[in-house]
Amino acid sequence: MPKLSFAGPTTGNVFLDAMPSAAFAALRPSLERVHLERGHQVYAAGAIIDTVFFPIDSIISVVADMSDGKTAEIGLVGREGMSGYAIVLDQARSVHRCTVQVPDSAESIPIDNFRSALESVPELAAYCLRYTQATIVTIAQSAGCNSLHTIDQRCARWLLMAHDRVAEDLVLLTQDLLSQMLGVRRAGVTLAASALQESGFISYTRGQIVVLDRKGLESASCECYEAAERAWKTIMGYSISKTK
Repeated sequence: MPKLSFAGPTTGNVFLDAMPSAAFAALRPSLERVHLERGHQVYAAGAIIDTVFFPIDSIISVVADMSDGKTAEIGLVGREGMSGYAIVLDQARSVHRCTVQVPDSAESIPIDNFRSALESVPELAAYCLRYTQATIVTIAQSAGCNSLHTIDQRCARWLLMAHDRVAEDLVLLTQDLLSQMLGVRRAGVTLAASALQESGFISYTRGQIVVLDRKGLESASCECYEAAERAWKTIMGYSISKTK
């Protein structure tokens, strides 16, 4: 795993570590390290945002729930960012459901403290707006990917994104969860995961996926993974990609 090097703090969350010093100084007194459990609902759709989370090696999925019970992930938040970015746009409620898919630690801050820092520190407000732009670009790229690319390609792209956001090559994830994230039937995910495993790119056992061949997994993905990473580098000045 390549080491990310910044002159600022080293919380483990790259969004925090790369922000301007004045911005981090405004947040630091209110930050608290917490553990996020798998399945914990960070926000319900339409719920008031009461806490902002900055994942370390945990992953929060942003999920759209349909009236027929189907779900699809429209975004994920790991060590590159923060949850509840709607507050940056002066929105108090989460539009979508946000749930912890990969458990681990995160920094957290009460929403009132975060809002106060946003209003008083221009560097933080500008930085968070850039993050919001990068997030919107990534969501738009994912929307195009979901419409135009195969389940195999989308599965490889999602696993690359998850791999970037955890410390090891192990991703704790069931096929049921992966099928919900991709918005497809489990049978489709089973075939896609089996193809990746037969190619030697991953190994899969119950609830655990291990990335064995990162380059191979990249070759199985579509161009959307690289396009999203380029956007992060351009807009935020950093990338968490493990690609060397």
